[in-house]
Amino acid sequence: MWNLKEAGLAFDSSATRLFRLITDWIVKLLVPLAILALMMGVARVFLDLWHVFKSPDISQGFDTVVADILSMFVVIELLKSIVEYFEVHRIKITFILDAAVVFLVREVMIGLYGHKLDGGQIAGIAGLLLVLGAFRVMAVRFPPPASQGADHG
Repeated sequence: MWNLKEAGLAFDSSATRLFRLITDWIVKLLVPLAILALMMGVARVFLDLWHVFKSPDISQGFDTVVADILSMFVVIELLKSIVEYFEVHRIKITFILDAAVVFLVREVMIGLYGHKLDGGQIAGIAGLLLVLGAFRVMAVRFPPPASQGADHG
């Protein structure tokens, strides 16, 4: 007969397997949805090219296209995280930090291109980029121990 500790371990093992099975299926469903979203995003970029032609000022049309393209880069960085999870069952912090940095750079470029950012906002975003960059460097320089099953950079 099992004692209470063995029963608890068996339950933990079953719950862990169930959790992994469910998360695997969720990720398997996310990958085709993410690819579809990426394809729709690319189509949107091509459709927004029409703004360049119909805008009275060419820079207004380019604002839309530049924002769309930069948004696609953010989505691509996030998709890398999903694919990485699908392959090795863990998310690299570097991918998340990369997506955050790309998102902030996107916001800065859109804000500066549209003349919508003031000095305080630029300084705040620059500080945040500095912190995220430092975390990114530390994540690569000081990876988790291999015994924890974590991969770095």
